[in-house]
Amino acid sequence: MNEDGSPPDRGVHRVRHDLSGPQSLSTTVTVAVADVAGVEPAEIPEQLYDVIDPEALDKLFKPRDDGTPRRGGRLSFSLYGHHVTIRGDGSITVQPGLARIKQLGGNLLIVGSVPDSVVDAASTPLLGDTTRHRTRVFALHDRSVSTARSRLSMAGSTGKNAHIVDYHTGSRSAATDETVQVGPTMEHVDGDLDDFRDEIVRTIRRLDGEGGGFVPAELRFCFDTLRPLVERHDDALVDAFLTPIFEAVRDVSGMGHFVLPVEFDSQPVRAIASKFDAVIELRAGGSGPEQRWHLRETDYSTEWFDL
Repeated sequence: MNEDGSPPDRGVHRVRHDLSGPQSLSTTVTVAVADVAGVEPAEIPEQLYDVIDPEALDKLFKPRDDGTPRRGGRLSFSLYGHHVTIRGDGSITVQPGLARIKQLGGNLLIVGSVPDSVVDAASTPLLGDTTRHRTRVFALHDRSVSTARSRLSMAGSTGKNAHIVDYHTGSRSAATDETVQVGPTMEHVDGDLDDFRDEIVRTIRRLDGEGGGFVPAELRFCFDTLRPLVERHDDALVDAFLTPIFEAVRDVSGMGHFVLPVEFDSQPVRAIASKFDAVIELRAGGSGPEQRWHLRETDYSTEWFDL
């Protein structure tokens, strides 16, 4: 497991296939993906048939009848949770889906009817490890400010690199939440959902500008919780609320995660799961809390592993 609580990944893997050699291109691809995934090559071929015809793949980049190479062209597809790109010169790149999200930015959905302590354990690593510079933005929707303060503290972020945007549909809960404390900067939003969304987007863009631009995965954003949003409003309003936030996170190559504490196969999750780059499913396993990642773009789900 990586420091951010995600499944193991090994970045971008590059190999070169000998287009005039005896080994088929499909075999080279199979072995390359197996190497990155850490599995035996025998586990890959069945899934290869599901996404592409191996015989057609072998013929696609073969030299012409007169022996001249086909230098141009490129083919990309997803296999076993990885992005595969083959070029006409025989070069092949294999990149895990999660690594691609980290590189380009993306938004994750955390689901599962589990205790808050389990959500904390899944969310905290996604706020980024303490060995690298991170800027963290925490948006609260009808949640106690202590939720954000506690999780940010667990992530080692209690100073000026942490920011909380707080929104409540009713009266604010505990008086202690309103008390000025040393730690993350605080912005209370007293308007409607549009004001809440706009403040989140403004905060991300302001911090990006003040820092001279974020490097990939420097911004870590958490939204807790989506439950009142999806339970009280229709799909169109939910989409209008989330889309600008998604775009703001991706524009700065950040990583955002959104908490929806209901079961993975529930209607609220089915209604919005496709909007996210990945869904992290939580459960209380026999030997402790577990998680399983569902990657949308590669249509791949990991096995259950310890949280």
